[in-house]
Amino acid sequence: MKAPSEPTNETQRQRALEQTGLLDSPEDGRLDRLTQIASFSLDVPIALVTLIDGDRQWFKSCQGLGVTETGRDISFCGHVVSIDAALVVPDALQDERFADNPLVTGPPHIRLYAGMPLHDESGYPLGSLCVIDTKPRELDESQLTCLQGLAELAEMAIQRDQHVARLKTQDEVEQLLQQIPGTAYQFRLWPDGTMAFPFISRGVEKLYGITPAEGMLDPQAMFRRTHPEDLPRVETAIQTSQQTLTPWNVEFRVTADNRNYRWVEGTSVPETQPDGSTLWHGFLGDIDQRKRAELALQSSEARLRGLFELSPIGIALNDFETGHFIELNDALLAPTGYTHEEFLQLSYWEVTPIEYEPQEQEALENLRTKGRYGPFEKEYIRRDGSRYPVLLQGILIEGDDGRPMIWSLIEDITERKHVDNMKNQFIATVNHELRTPLTSLLGSLKLVTGGAAGNLPAKAASLLTTAQRNGERLADLINDLLDMEKLVSGRLRFTNRDESLDAIVQESIEANRDLGSDRCITIDYSPCRFDFMVKVDRGRLIQALSNLLSNAIKFSPDNTAVEVTCTCDNQIIAIHVRDQGPGIPKEFESKLFDRFAQAEAGNRKRPGTGLGLAITKELLEQMNGSIHYHSHDSGGTTFTVALPHDDPEHQQLSHP
Repeated sequence: MKAPSEPTNETQRQRALEQTGLLDSPEDGRLDRLTQIASFSLDVPIALVTLIDGDRQWFKSCQGLGVTETGRDISFCGHVVSIDAALVVPDALQDERFADNPLVTGPPHIRLYAGMPLHDESGYPLGSLCVIDTKPRELDESQLTCLQGLAELAEMAIQRDQHVARLKTQDEVEQLLQQIPGTAYQFRLWPDGTMAFPFISRGVEKLYGITPAEGMLDPQAMFRRTHPEDLPRVETAIQTSQQTLTPWNVEFRVTADNRNYRWVEGTSVPETQPDGSTLWHGFLGDIDQRKRAELALQSSEARLRGLFELSPIGIALNDFETGHFIELNDALLAPTGYTHEEFLQLSYWEVTPIEYEPQEQEALENLRTKGRYGPFEKEYIRRDGSRYPVLLQGILIEGDDGRPMIWSLIEDITERKHVDNMKNQFIATVNHELRTPLTSLLGSLKLVTGGAAGNLPAKAASLLTTAQRNGERLADLINDLLDMEKLVSGRLRFTNRDESLDAIVQESIEANRDLGSDRCITIDYSPCRFDFMVKVDRGRLIQALSNLLSNAIKFSPDNTAVEVTCTCDNQIIAIHVRDQGPGIPKEFESKLFDRFAQAEAGNRKRPGTGLGLAITKELLEQMNGSIHYHSHDSGGTTFTVALPHDDPEHQQLSHP
């Protein structure tokens, strides 16, 4: 630490300081107002007028500091007096002169310091007007100009008994005040309620839409332009300040046009006058942007708090290093059997069975490297020692104090597991108790209707044919249900290999051609010029195309054709299946690929499971493909299957 050196004329400087009569004198309202303005306009917590006296620095005016003096040897302002010039230290920790200064390493933890020298009429540096922040920062040119102007006003106050004024006219004062975003004023209130504004700076025009002269002529004008909801609070604060002689500080809204309101902050210091009135010296600053951001943040925090507390899914905040719970909502607490206070004493390690440690370590590593983890399943231990399944996922955040913390969603999936078990039991029942006897029943019906038992009476044959047709529909439903369940659970096996697309399309068409023969519906196929090779599961792609072809035939009018065409570019080959049916109702389009979805409007509704398109979409996605559709204004719908294909240079010309 470097202590400030004494000026070469220290003896004369000390004598000049003592002659001012400032040392250990009572508070000076003018200097206090200047330090208040400095604190507000430069947005710093500490602003001072200091005097360097012998081995101490004494604070003539002090905002934001709880002491009246410190040693000269550790003072920053001592350096200002020593060099008799402005001193700006953006970050004291990075400055070798001050890095180990106790005012830096300890309270008030100075980081930014900016001080301007204050002189007497003879030019001796008596002290400084300075501002201090606890965070490193730079002051721009306009801020330094503002600080310099305030220092000049302080010099005017200090030199009042010597009748030397550096600012000679009211216009110069106004020009300086205009650099400060707000309004300086004096407000006087007599015991009988009479009030006056002896002085108002020009900044009032921007805040209130009136001139200083108008405000001084009609003291109520500024009160009339205060928001009606805020006016009682403003008046109550004035009464309290008058009765207790404590500073007045209020945030409220004012208008300059009687339509739009802006937030301002008012600060002033009262003093009792000989006639019993009270005179406030104050400042009104525009804080609209800051206040609206603050209110928006409060509103956002309230909404997030509501979501946190009302969420049906458990939410927890944990310390990243220790795992201890910092916050949790009721949804997380409900299944545990713990009280809120008990749970906050735990870490997630204490509610996690030991066998899940590898998954936990993996989640922590993902948080370190990726900033998030999950989702993954594990179990939690209840207070009574029993367990229940949970699904977790979360992100890593940094707390206000810099600590790493984890926000997690922790969903109790007990009911989901129960439903899964019921579904599995249902699928097993469908598979073993329905499909097996149904297969046997359909086989017998086919034998009988095929003449294995001899000729049947016409009526009996018709009934058996109806039974066989309905049995096949039931078998289709069962197969669709089983396929859909396997797709959703990921248990349907795919063997993707290079296959001839043309051969697959041809096979699909031949398998479905007879479906429309009784209604004179044909299938017209326009293949690609090249026979493209695609990497697919042959059987599953035939199943997907058959679903589209059977749907197209089902919805086509009699005596029409289903058109199948192939198109391609350098990366994608598309198979288009178009029918001449009624199209897809607009209100149904969003549900088209949902399970068990069938259109209700028009004549497009036909018998079926409502699973065909859902299964087709899942099948294609498993083969890196996709499905799209387009309803034509002229009627009919085109479904398009898009698949990636190999380099066209390696295809064979098979359709000249």
